[in-house]
Amino acid sequence: MNVNREEQTKGDIFIPVLNVNREDFALKTEVTYLLKTHGIHKNHLVFRDDYDLKGLLANTGSKVTLVDHHVLSTKDQFLAPFVTEIIDHRPLDKTGWTYNDSAHSTIEVVGCCCTLVAQRIKDLSSPIAKDLDFFNAYPVCSDMLHSTIILDTINLSKTFNKATPHDEEILLFLESLIKPADYENYRKGKLERLTNARSDVSELTAAQLLRKDLKIVGEVLVPTFPILVQEFLERPDALEALQTTLTQRSCNLAVLLGMHLKGPMRRDVAVYSADTTRATRLSRFLQDWTGPAFGLSSPGSDSRYIYFTQSNLSATRKQYVPAIQAFLNIKN
Repeated sequence: MNVNREEQTKGDIFIPVLNVNREDFALKTEVTYLLKTHGIHKNHLVFRDDYDLKGLLANTGSKVTLVDHHVLSTKDQFLAPFVTEIIDHRPLDKTGWTYNDSAHSTIEVVGCCCTLVAQRIKDLSSPIAKDLDFFNAYPVCSDMLHSTIILDTINLSKTFNKATPHDEEILLFLESLIKPADYENYRKGKLERLTNARSDVSELTAAQLLRKDLKIVGEVLVPTFPILVQEFLERPDALEALQTTLTQRSCNLAVLLGMHLKGPMRRDVAVYSADTTRATRLSRFLQDWTGPAFGLSSPGSDSRYIYFTQSNLSATRKQYVPAIQAFLNIKN
């Protein structure tokens, strides 16, 4: 759905495009698991490298809705003139904002972007008194929205403090439609299954792990792992894969973010660069950062990288990105 009313979009075709290359789909283990449970397989999906998006947009009347991000990478800047809607749960960043003034934006800091997607569907349907029609007509979508909110907010965990009242409101709304027999066990079981799927990276190489959940901020590579960084770095090919990925992506710094999901949650971080002076400066900058403080402690030293444990369990990449951007904005 998009910002136009139903009578204005009649005949339009809406195609969800996954923002990964087809060959990398298997890296999204929790995504492949969830889709498979609903009978959705790789050949049913459209990936960003399936078509020449730049040529397609230039030669057709296609429009773009951005979901779960609003800061375009350099390679995706060509999308900007065609963006008519943005739905994102990250803090608003107007740096380099080149979207048309008419573009509709739903940007709100919540625990899960699916909260905003569900809210947007409700909002577009309410004026024509059909706010439940979509969710009832497509129960698979309702379940996948619910599943993603459960996973991203860790079942509304107060310990990790990722969920907001808006996340809880939408979760309860979806459950009023799904009607599980036992709400508490339904949520717990779903979280356990999704967490296990996300953490199962035993078949992935170090290079694949780096690509599994990767964001690039300027010249900084910021991968997130569903395992501890310490465990990743113990792989014999880890540093070689890291340096290769840095070169391939034209980056010279990396901030690795890890988490242990089974049992009590733990988080850790490592900063790496062939330029050890720059890595040290970024490490100190992150240690001193207060918006929020990450609670970084160094249990020991390694000449190849700078490693920290992280005591602020609610701080995710969403909180690291502004810190990294601030570091890049000063002369280092």
